[in-house]
Amino acid sequence: MDTAIVLFTRDLRLHDNPALAGACAHARQVVPLFVVDPALNVPPNRARFLADSLAVL
Repeated sequence: MDTAIVLFTRDLRLHDNPALAGACAHARQVVPLFVVDPALNVPPNRARFLADSLAVL
């Protein structure tokens, strides 16, 4: 497989994510996907944690 897309939802862990591991094992490139829903009311600390986690991803 040339390209795999991995959808991240609430769990942004990288080290033990089976979907990410499978994609990395079978594709030449992996595109991580996370959709931010502006309709959700997210507390500021959670939003900051999420932004930092996505930056690492």
